[in-house]
This record gives sequence, C-alpha cells and structure tokens, in this order.
Amino acid sequence: MANSVFLKFDNLERPVRFSGCEELISCFPVIFRGWEISETLQDDQSPVVNVLRNSDGDYEITADWLDKKVVCREQVDALCTLVARVVKARTMEDMNLLCLHGAAVEIGGMLVIFPNKYRAGKSVLAACLAAAGYRIYCDDVLPISLDTGRGVAPGLAPRLRFPYPDNLEEGTRQFIESRVVLKGKRYHYLDLRNDELASRGSSAPIGAFVFLDRTEGAKTDLTTISEAEVLKRVVWQNFAREVDAPRILSRLGQIVSHAQSFVLRFDRADDAVELLRKRFQWQELPDSKTVEREIVVQSVNPVSTVIPTGYLMRKHGISEVTTDGNAFLADANGASIHHLNPTGSAIWNLLSQPVTIKQIIELLLVAFPDAGEKQVEADVRKLIKSLKAKNLLLVGPRNVGIRCSG
Repeated sequence: MANSVFLKFDNLERPVRFSGCEELISCFPVIFRGWEISETLQDDQSPVVNVLRNSDGDYEITADWLDKKVVCREQVDALCTLVARVVKARTMEDMNLLCLHGAAVEIGGMLVIFPNKYRAGKSVLAACLAAAGYRIYCDDVLPISLDTGRGVAPGLAPRLRFPYPDNLEEGTRQFIESRVVLKGKRYHYLDLRNDELASRGSSAPIGAFVFLDRTEGAKTDLTTISEAEVLKRVVWQNFAREVDAPRILSRLGQIVSHAQSFVLRFDRADDAVELLRKRFQWQELPDSKTVEREIVVQSVNPVSTVIPTGYLMRKHGISEVTTDGNAFLADANGASIHHLNPTGSAIWNLLSQPVTIKQIIELLLVAFPDAGEKQVEADVRKLIKSLKAKNLLLVGPRNVGIRCSG
C-alpha cells in the first residue's frame, strides 16, 4: 500500500501497519503513555496488526490470530480495537507475562484488582478512585509478572463508556469531564496526570481481588468470597493462553492465596469508593518476596503402568492446585487450565490408580448415600467424557491390556 506507515511499539518483534489513518497516529501520545513508538521501514516480516481506512471512511483492523477483520466507523472505536490488538500481540510475545481482564488501583501501597468483564462498572469505579486521589494502574487489562507476581502498569489511557452513570457526585463528574481528551459516541478516553495514572512499567504487589456487583438501589457492602471461587474466576479471565499453563496456575494460586477477596455490591460508585477507602487504606501489604505457591505434580512413574481393559487412570505429569475442595489442573503439554468442583476433585483422586467407571460410581454412592444412583452415574460419565476430551486420562483398551510408559 503506497501510503502505509509501519510503526514499532516498544519491543514488539513485528510492526503495525497503518494505511490512510494518520489521525489515529496523532492520538498515540495520549493513548499509549510511556510507550516507545517509532517508524520503521517495511521489511520481510508481515505486520502483526494492520489498520486500514477504506474508501467509505471506515477503519478495518486485521491480525494473524483473527479469522475476520474488525470494522470500526468511529476513530475512538478504532483506537479501542487497536489497543486491544497491540496488548494481545505484546502478551503473545512475552512469555514472562500473564494478563487479567480488569481494572487495578493502588490503595495503601498495594493493588486492588477489579477483575470483572464487560460493562461491570470497573472503568467508572477506577475513574472515581482517581478523582478521590488514588492512582490507577489500568482500567481494562493488568499485566502480571510471572517471575515476581506483581502487577505491572501497562501505560494505557483509561476509557469510559458514555453516558456516565447519572448518580455520580458533582465533584466526581467534573473531575472526569475535565480529563476527557477523546470523545466517541460510545467511549471517552481520559488524559490523566502523572500522579493519577501509574507510569508504564511501574509495579506493585497485589493485595486484593474485588468482584463488582452493581445493582440499582443496592446498599453498599463488601462480602468475602472463597479462594476457590476467586481462582476459578481469575483463571478464566487470564488471556495469556500461549504461556506455560502449569506456570500460570502456580503463580495465580500463589497470588490468590495471599490476597484478600471480596464481592462489592453497590449502586453509587462514590459510595463504593468510600467503602474501599475505609477497608484498604491501612492494610498490611502482602509479602512480595513470598515464594511461589507449591503445586502438586503427579510424578512420572519410571515403571510402565498397565491399564487393564475397561479401566481409566489420570495421566502423569498433571500440575494440580487444590483449595476449598476444588482442584485446578494444568497439562504440561497444553496451554489450558481446568477446574474441578469438590465432587470432580474426589473423582480425580480416585483416578490416581486404574479404576472403572462402575467402581467410581459405587464408591461415590457409599460416600454420598443420599445421592440418587442415576444422578451420580450421569455426573460421573459426564466428567469422564470431559476429562477424556481434555486429554487428561489414560484409557485401557477394549479387548487387551496396554502397557503405557509414564
């Protein structure tokens, strides 16, 4: 393309190509705060992301890992999509990072993370905390170092959905409106000051996870949540799937085990800010030097394991974290993490030795005599089918024994 510009973002191996959209590039000093962005010549490497403004004036964004192009009519929407693609590309290249969807704000020297998904109110709450004098690390994606377990500021301008909640206090609304620098129909970008947005690369220990439950008319309160539930949620909200799954599981397990965990129910964001201030302002910081939480890895048996006909057994080399009766599994050969509830965890334990489905059902009926036999059988067969599909089981042959090396 004759009018293409190739830009390198920090140390991304491949450039991003922009064609006919110089107006996007002019916004980068605000959007990518602290990033090193430089023009480069086209080389033999294909761009990691392509951004094209077509003849209709729409922005077309493509990437290697996308099956379809994303088409945006507005400049701000195109910037939102571009940020997401650049962050994804950065995460795919850096094997020492995992990324969580969520906002993070520094309170009392530690990060309070709000790991909620789309339209949960996390960005508005983060902006309200900035208005109250706290420093935002991010409003959508938090990189976490797998080496240290600390959150890392990505250096990205916060983005708020418009219109804002109509119950914001006037001072908070004025703060937000004074920081708006780019306006679209759906989103506004904020240009925060240096003391309001953590500089790119800053890091801090993770002290708490707070899941948001925004409900109209709700009384503002914090309730505790189990470690197993938190780990399950943050595992699914990590999107660095290309990174070694056992390492991710180990680090997330360690972080969650040392962090406080709550559900925050609220209606007015300003009330939520006051409650968070009272709860976390003087909290003792987690020990950043704490070693990684130990995970159980089924050792590789040097002696061949015979799986008799009709029997099942869990594969060797599966990493496992257990908490509150739940189990989280990671196969060293894959990039996925699997969750088992207490019943599934019990079945997984039975699979440490060769066992049949019938034996599993019989043992569970003894352990849970009030459970219906049909329901137990259905649950066991469903779980076994799932474990097989995830390649976590060794299965004996139908007619003859098989000798499986660990």
